[in-house]
Amino acid sequence: MSTRQLLNCVRILTRLVPFVYEAVSDGTFMEDIVFWTQRPRPGSGVDYTLGRQIVSATVDLLFTSGFTVPPATVGEDAVVRYTIWENGIGQTSSLGSSKEHVANRIEVLRLLLVICSKTMYVPAAGSVTLPNRALHAIAYNSNKRMVLCLLCSLINTSLRDRVQGWAIPYRSSTTMVPNDELSLYAMQALFILLDYQTPPSKSGSEPGNGADQHDDTEADANTPSMVLVTGTSTGAQNLFRVFIAKLHRVQEFDYLLTNIMRLLEESMRANLSILASVTKQPTKHAMPQEAAILLWILLENNAPFKDYLVDHNSSLRLFSVLLYFMLNGYNDPAQAGLVRTISHILHYLSEDSRFATRLMQPFDQSILPSTMRTVDASLTHADFMINTVFTLLSASKPYLVPVYSNLLLLVRNVSPYLTQVSQTTADKLVSLFDIISSPAFIISESYHVRWLIYLIEVFDYVVHYRAIDNPRLMYSMVKARSYFTRLRSFNLDKARAELSQLREKKSMADSARTIGRSSTPREVSQNTSDSAVKAAESLSSLSLNDDGSANAPIPDANAVSESGDITESAKSVDGTASPAISEKVRGKRPAANYTEDKDQQIQLRSSVSEAQPERSRGKGKERAGVDSKRKAKTASGSTVPKQFQPSEEWVFSWLPDLPLDPIIEVLDALATQVDRIAEEVQRDAEAAANANANANANSAQILEGDTKTDSQQAAQSPTKQSADDTAITGVTTDPTETIIHWLSSDSMLQVLPDLEESMPEIRPRVQGLSPALVVWFRSLLWSIIYASGMKPFGIWKNTNVRLFVVKHSV
Repeated sequence: MSTRQLLNCVRILTRLVPFVYEAVSDGTFMEDIVFWTQRPRPGSGVDYTLGRQIVSATVDLLFTSGFTVPPATVGEDAVVRYTIWENGIGQTSSLGSSKEHVANRIEVLRLLLVICSKTMYVPAAGSVTLPNRALHAIAYNSNKRMVLCLLCSLINTSLRDRVQGWAIPYRSSTTMVPNDELSLYAMQALFILLDYQTPPSKSGSEPGNGADQHDDTEADANTPSMVLVTGTSTGAQNLFRVFIAKLHRVQEFDYLLTNIMRLLEESMRANLSILASVTKQPTKHAMPQEAAILLWILLENNAPFKDYLVDHNSSLRLFSVLLYFMLNGYNDPAQAGLVRTISHILHYLSEDSRFATRLMQPFDQSILPSTMRTVDASLTHADFMINTVFTLLSASKPYLVPVYSNLLLLVRNVSPYLTQVSQTTADKLVSLFDIISSPAFIISESYHVRWLIYLIEVFDYVVHYRAIDNPRLMYSMVKARSYFTRLRSFNLDKARAELSQLREKKSMADSARTIGRSSTPREVSQNTSDSAVKAAESLSSLSLNDDGSANAPIPDANAVSESGDITESAKSVDGTASPAISEKVRGKRPAANYTEDKDQQIQLRSSVSEAQPERSRGKGKERAGVDSKRKAKTASGSTVPKQFQPSEEWVFSWLPDLPLDPIIEVLDALATQVDRIAEEVQRDAEAAANANANANANSAQILEGDTKTDSQQAAQSPTKQSADDTAITGVTTDPTETIIHWLSSDSMLQVLPDLEESMPEIRPRVQGLSPALVVWFRSLLWSIIYASGMKPFGIWKNTNVRLFVVKHSV
């Protein structure tokens, strides 16, 4: 068979196989009949299945001499040569592949993805319970040498640095060059092979019907001993996961981390390049989403790599780059998957105390664009992290709701090691707690209690372990101690009344908007409960979404960006502007500073539903989402989500367990001393001012001319006059610095109550791979593959994908 004929067969199968995976009208699958029904092999009489033959042939084509790898040398007559394509892991030199080999690998990898795409044609819930027999055949029943060669080839091809010499990183065409396309398909194939796990069957046997359970001599010959691979006789595992977990050499880890960092930084530079900003086009094919997914998979499956990364000098730089992508993408629904992936990575790293401790090092802002840099140059990496978390929580984006728990857990896991938190960071933490601890916000959704618990644990750790190391945070907590006492006296009836009133205000605002009147409530009525009024002092308003969920503004205690706002104009799911956002938040206010302004508000919008990320935009493009729940609701005809109904039993399940008593006890003890210091500072300032006045009166005749001049200058500049008075008297009326100095001294420790009995154990909240998380991650992987496969070939066009919702742009 000639190369052209072979490529034609590959392309035809690539287009036909997706239709085989669709369910027919009676609920059965054509796949079972076509691929997995036993047939006698012509001439030999031995039974075989077409699906196994196609899978085996496709994998062999990736290593066929003269087709996808260079021809065999003299003395070799093997048609299939299992060898590693590129230098990197497991290979020190490249094969020297030609353009034809690269093009053929692209065709075969595309076919491999299609053959393994059965997952896209089952519902989201079934993606973890129904087997994918093609993936099972590759990952579980393959030759050991083939698995190693394919794994290393895919990794090295994905991470290969193809920049040679000097070149401008810009390409006017949106079509990928073959090497970039090969890297993309190699990484996608690597993802699905590492992600797949065979669901356990009821009988404990391998998945598949009876046709696939026969003694196949060829399959047995290609199946490595599970005793050799896993150390057990029955513990069958994904061989690709087994071998990725066996990586241990420092050179291998350095290769992986260096190239993942390169992919992320190349994408970062592409976003910031002048050509990209002028032409509004990507400067090159960047893969930040794929690089982040690969990093997460490596961290999850290789514990030594996590240890290597935590101890590496580049770990903090990687941390900063990941935070950049979160800040850069939180306003774009198409990047919601990237933001959530990074949140899982950071949460996973925060479980290590060594990494959390390293975050206390000074933060170098030179890696960030000027629009993301802060005024305060003394911030630590932990400060920048908390600023970023505050920004995303304040973004008022429904598709970020699944990310919020990870962000709060990130702060919670780092909190036992916090030192010298800046005033800006402290104010933002307290402002965030003010919102999340407000009664109406707590009862608006059931999961809000989890956010509240995470934040309270942050303050609990600081009070018990890091009080003297964080004087500014302790001072902010003392000033906001009413938020903690309000929570301790939580009353469900009052919270319901507050929430009911706020929902009524929302309804009235919607009615007003329909007739062109102002739609944003700016103040709370006088007959609101005391707790609601106190919350309103910092919230200004607490509006609701159309589904009744809370939509709580947060005081703008300063933006992370020096020259921009924390959020852009917030929009609802359908793209309409949110009526509850002020003009200042819409970008009409000046550049943010670091002085808390109660009048400037931003919103924290709570929504149960997860908006599926749009993989591409524009007319004629496919957009794949991953929210299977939304699809199920649409199919059932239900469009209005059920409101959460809190009960006294629900309140009793969490309120008594909150560690509020030691926190309030410490804050009350400190408040007494803080008030005393403030009074002393005020008294000393008044005494100094009186002494200075008497001295001025005695020398009035001598200084009469100078006094008139100073009076004229003071009339023009009251601030300068105050500064002059401070310089003359040597005493200031602002007690902040004095209080901060006392809170960082040993004298503060002497007034603290005994906290030995309430001392919490320093233990991180770990990230568990729940079935819901597995479904989301698998849906994300296949939605990325689907979106890239539809441009420009339309591989899955006109097929009924069920794993996620596909939206077609008008």
